[in-house]
This record gives sequence, C-alpha cells and structure tokens, in this order.
Amino acid sequence: MNIIKDRLNRNFEYLRISITDKCNYRCMYCMPKDKFGSNYTFLKKNHLLTYEEIIEVSHTLKNYGLKKIRLTGGEPLLRKNLDLLINGLKHHAQIDDVCMTTNGSLLTRDNILIFKKNGLDSITISLDSLSTSINKIVNQVDSAHHKVIDAIDHVINIFGKVKINMVVINGVNNSEIIPMIEKFLDKNIELRFIEYMDVGETNDWVMHDVLTSQKIYDLISSKYKLEKLYDKKDSTSEKWKIKEHMLDIAFISSITKPFCSDCNRARLSADGKLFTCLFSDKGYDLTPYLRKKDKYYNLENYFQKIWSNRSDQYSKLRFSIKPIKNKKNKVEMSYIGG
Repeated sequence: MNIIKDRLNRNFEYLRISITDKCNYRCMYCMPKDKFGSNYTFLKKNHLLTYEEIIEVSHTLKNYGLKKIRLTGGEPLLRKNLDLLINGLKHHAQIDDVCMTTNGSLLTRDNILIFKKNGLDSITISLDSLSTSINKIVNQVDSAHHKVIDAIDHVINIFGKVKINMVVINGVNNSEIIPMIEKFLDKNIELRFIEYMDVGETNDWVMHDVLTSQKIYDLISSKYKLEKLYDKKDSTSEKWKIKEHMLDIAFISSITKPFCSDCNRARLSADGKLFTCLFSDKGYDLTPYLRKKDKYYNLENYFQKIWSNRSDQYSKLRFSIKPIKNKKNKVEMSYIGG
C-alpha cells in the first residue's frame, strides 16, 4: 500500500460515491424544488460511470489507503441492480467498509437483505421530521415517511443498528428534535443532528437558519442525562449516550466545529469527477483515465498528483477575514452526495 498525504499532512481513507444525481425528494437544503424543477436537466445515462468503472476506481485507490466507501446520490436506490455494485466493491475491490446513505423511501425488507448478502456493511437513513406537514416543507414532495419508519425497523432487524441523519434548520424542523428522540429512545439507533450547511449555490443558506449543535445539545440535555462516548480521531461527529436507553445521539458541526484538520475523504460524482472537498468549485475528471488505455492516462499517477496537492479547508476558513465565504460556483450536494 502506498500511503500518500496532502499538503496539510492528511491521509486518504474514505471515498463517498454519488451513483446518480437524481432523487425522488426535493429537500430544501440539497435539491430545492424551485431550482430542481421539471425542466432541470440531470445527467444522461450514458454519462454515468458504469459499475465496472466505479469498482475499478475503488480497486485502484485501495492501494493508496482507501478503507471505506459510502454510496450516495441523489438517491442511490434509483440506480438499478445496486447489489451488483456492492458485491464488486466488497469482493473485487476488497473495500473494508461499504455503506450507503439513502432517504429510505425505496428500502424494503427484501432489498435490504439482498444488499447485506452482497456485502453492504451498514445503512444510514435521512429523516428530518416525524411530522407529515414538516416533512412536506423540508422534502417538498408528498413523502410517505411511515415507509421510512418501517425501513428503519427493517435495517435494525437485519443489520442490528442504523444511523439516522437529521439536518436541523432553525424555524423549520427544530421542533422535531425531542419527538425524534422520543420515537427512537429504546431502539439501537445513532441519531445524528447535522448543522445546516452552505453547500452549493441553490439552497439560499444564511447563518440565521443554522441551529448550532451546542443549542441542540442544551435542549436535549435539559430533558435527558447524557454520557460522552469515544470519538475516533477522524470522526466528523461527537457522540453521546442517552443514559438508561438504547439510543445514541451525535452532532455533526461543520459550521461551528469544523473538522478540516482530520478530513480524510474525497467525493466521486456520478459522471466521474473527483472532488477533494464538499465545498469544492471544481472536480478532476477521471473518465479519460478509465476509458483511454494508454500510458498517458495512468489513474494511479493522476490520483497521487491530485491528493498530494490538496489543501482544502473551507469550513475552517468560512468566517475568516478572507472572502472564502463568498466563494462562487460551489458544487451542489446532490451532485457529489453530501
């Protein structure tokens, strides 16, 4: 294995792969309906990386430290035969940890079983509210969130545990924090509260809409006794146990507690662009290195060059004197999978 470090001495270990830019939701923080309407042009099928190409990239990057892959979107379950990709990543590319993030609306007991059989290690489900009316505001579609609740139970029964992501938007769904905890209090779940982030250019983010992790913690700790859990060095979250209950909670605080210094991840778009930061304004096209088989297109050399020159730390510099917070043309979350 060839371990390489970027310009800030950070290893590469984690790749988040968007396998489609399409989604059946229109979440206000990711794909707002007024910007991603019926006339929006998504990637054409022939522009998407094939599963074979995704597996080839993953197999190649394993030689440079890749240990974990997360399949995202858009909504990854809109892509057919996902079990074939999972199987290839686990058994051909030999990735240690293959996981997936989904809105859960298309999960069933049957496809969860198939995913696990083919090597999927865990599933994270996005759920921002238990309220039909609030979900309609956040998701901007008529989502049947009871199906998502059923999917959560299926994942627990099959995998033993599930993570739930809740993006908290001040004045929109912050009233759902305690109901979410009460709903899942005695289930084997890690409920993760995510600060609303300024990803992309379409979600009209302003700081006023951010409910900080500290305020969420204060709210929860006023009602429940919390016990701090161990956080891995490169973890993006701070984890806590609700005493005398099964539920764990976590806080992902990209706005108020940036984790740039330990960031070991890259992101691969559905059409083969590699991004070295969630807040990037450009990606590196890997497709020539997958489709032109000659000595001038060596994927290993290209990746080494990309990572060794990486210096991203947008979140750390977001509120600095430098005008980085006004950075234009940041890539959309729906394109590179959050």
